[in-house]
Amino acid sequence: MEHFFDQEKSRELFGTASEGLYRNLTKFKNRKDGAHFLKTVEEFNHIMKNEKTSGTVQKYVRHYGHKLPYELVVHILQQVYSRTVASRASKLNQYEAFSNNVYGEILPILTKEFIQRTKLDHTKVFVDLGCGIGNVVLQVALQTGAESYGVEIMDTPAKFSKKQAKEFEARSRAYGLHHGAVSMIHGDFLDTPGLPAILARADVVLVNNYAFNSALNQSLLQLFLDLKEGCKIISLKTFVSLDHKINVRNAGSVESILRVKKYPYYTNAVSWTHNGGEYFIATVDRSAVQAFYANGGVTLDDRGRSSSRRR
Repeated sequence: MEHFFDQEKSRELFGTASEGLYRNLTKFKNRKDGAHFLKTVEEFNHIMKNEKTSGTVQKYVRHYGHKLPYELVVHILQQVYSRTVASRASKLNQYEAFSNNVYGEILPILTKEFIQRTKLDHTKVFVDLGCGIGNVVLQVALQTGAESYGVEIMDTPAKFSKKQAKEFEARSRAYGLHHGAVSMIHGDFLDTPGLPAILARADVVLVNNYAFNSALNQSLLQLFLDLKEGCKIISLKTFVSLDHKINVRNAGSVESILRVKKYPYYTNAVSWTHNGGEYFIATVDRSAVQAFYANGGVTLDDRGRSSSRRR
C-alpha cells in the first residue's frame, strides 16, 4: 500500500489508517480476531491481484528505477529469507567454533550505511568475500542496482545463497522491480577461478573478517594488491594501522596503498551481538607511495615537510 501506489491511489483502493481496509487490517490484528483478519487479507490480495494484472503496480514501481526505498528492499528480502532459509536456519550453526568459518550476518541497517558511505549505485561493481547466505549481496543489488557478487566457502550458507538468489529473482520479476545482476559463487575466495578478474573491476569489496585469524587477513591483503584505484574495502577489522606511515621498509607493501578510516556502528547492526562496534573503509590510493618514490624515499607530512628520509 505504501510503496506500490501513489498516495491518492492507495487511499482509493485501501482507505487510510483511520478507515477502510487499511484500518481493518490493523484493527483485527490488534484484537487478535483471526477470522476477520484473514477475510481482510483476502480482500487485500484480491485488490492487489487485480492491480498487478492491469499493470498499475508495474507502471508505478518503474519510477523508482535503481533507487528503491530502503523499507521496500527490507520487506522483499524478508520475504525471500522466509521462503528459502527461515525454516532451516538452524543448519547455519553447524560450524567449527573459533575458526575462520564462524557464521555471522551483517544486518540491513548497517548495509544501508555501507551503501551510503561508499556511494554505491547502478554503475558500480560490488563483491562480498565470505557472503554467507547472500543477504548483503541481494540488498546491494536491489537497493542500488549494482552488479553484485558473493563468494562463500561453506556448503550450507553457499547453498542457501543460491536458493535466495533464485527466489529473489522471481520475486523481483513478479513485482516488476529492477536490480543489479547477482552472482553467488561457492568457493574459497583465496582460490576461485575467475575471481581475480572480478576483483579487478570491483568498486566496493566487503569482507566480514570479524572472526578471521591474522594469517587469513594477511592472505586477503594479497588479493587487494591488484584492486583498481579508488576501490573501497569495507571490513570489520582493519587491514592496516590507522596511523600507518610509509617508509623504506614498507613502501612496497599492500598496506601502503590503503588509506583507512574508522566508523562506529550501533545496536542491532550485526547478528552476533546486540552491542555497537566499529568498521573500517580502506580506499586504494597509490598516490602516497608514488610521491614517496618520486621524492627519493622521503615521506612528506600534510604540510609538505619531510618526515622521514631513506638511510
